[in-house]
Amino acid sequence: MKLWTIAWFELRMLTRTRAVLLNLFLLPMVLIFILGNALSSNFKGEAEASVEQARVMIVEPNTERMPAKEEIKAGLGLREFLNSPEIKQRMQVEKTASREEAVEALTRGEADFAVVIPPDFEERVTAGKEAHWELIPGKDSMKNYVVQMIFHAYLDEVNRMQAAIIALGPRGIGEAMGTMNGLEETYVETATLNEGGETYSAFQYYAAAMLIMFLLYSGLSASISLSEEKRKKTLYRLNSMPVSTLEIFMGKIAGNSLVAYLQAAVIICGTSWFYGVDWGSHLWLLILTCLLVVIASMMLSVIITLLTQSPAVARSAVVTVIVVMTFLSGGFQPLPMEIIQRMGEFTVNHWALQAILRLMLGADPAEVMHYLMMLGLFCGLLLAAGIVSYRKVGYHE
Repeated sequence: MKLWTIAWFELRMLTRTRAVLLNLFLLPMVLIFILGNALSSNFKGEAEASVEQARVMIVEPNTERMPAKEEIKAGLGLREFLNSPEIKQRMQVEKTASREEAVEALTRGEADFAVVIPPDFEERVTAGKEAHWELIPGKDSMKNYVVQMIFHAYLDEVNRMQAAIIALGPRGIGEAMGTMNGLEETYVETATLNEGGETYSAFQYYAAAMLIMFLLYSGLSASISLSEEKRKKTLYRLNSMPVSTLEIFMGKIAGNSLVAYLQAAVIICGTSWFYGVDWGSHLWLLILTCLLVVIASMMLSVIITLLTQSPAVARSAVVTVIVVMTFLSGGFQPLPMEIIQRMGEFTVNHWALQAILRLMLGADPAEVMHYLMMLGLFCGLLLAAGIVSYRKVGYHE
């Protein structure tokens, strides 16, 4: 009972502060409106985002300087692969004799990507030995991503062919080479990833991303409230009352959590009414996602607050962690770089965002539960760390 009295007091204090109302309820709606309009061209739902044809330099060492339009000599079906109409739509392939020329072309902006093929590549593959290409990206990250995906598709087929040669010996060479020569007819296909025709819009994407980010910021309010009691010396007065320190601590967490849930309701209902955002038909999964994000937010702030001596340092650390996690998860803009996407998988934002986006697209609840289980794992780890921090440090002066 005392716990909920403290929680109700926290709720009243936060909702009576004009700055809090503006930051928690109005600012998310404004940011979603700005980002949804400014970056709508990056999402297929608003306008088709096209990728220009990439100029790719193919380097075949130990060959004389040839004209730029000279055909590629490499075997293993590469020439047929590059000459397929679908590949030509994405890449303009030119040949050069040295790696230095390709790098210079990339530096001057005359090429978008370069590939260095070893002179003995075909011999090593057919002999079952290890062989490598060198992929040299250019300045345009989107073109880099597209070209890398194309060449990775080809190299996957080469690996499959080499596996057949190793398993079948000389008998597998003819069959494998026949498969490689047929790549232009069977392997390259232009298709739509979402056959159902549904995709999320810019407003949906940023509504989900900003919802998660501001729910994480709700933990900052708890951090400030906990620190202010110590700074103003009012924690002494609370301790003199017939209420335990744990009840005070949990009451403040509960109060700020209630504000976070109210904030989530405002963002979800507001974007649905004013911006036409479709949050999907599984409301209970959306509520569960918000619940897990709030728990993660509170535990993250508690850990940082208890383990730092200065309230200013605690607030700065909480804000920095939230901003970094939002960036790595693509909350500000979808990131094409694979290494950043991998790093984003270690954030709360990533799993929550992917779960909400799939809810928006009407995915099966079983698929969404995979992301919620990972999000729950993060919450469990943070909860365990928060309990350990409280047991070691405590909330006292």
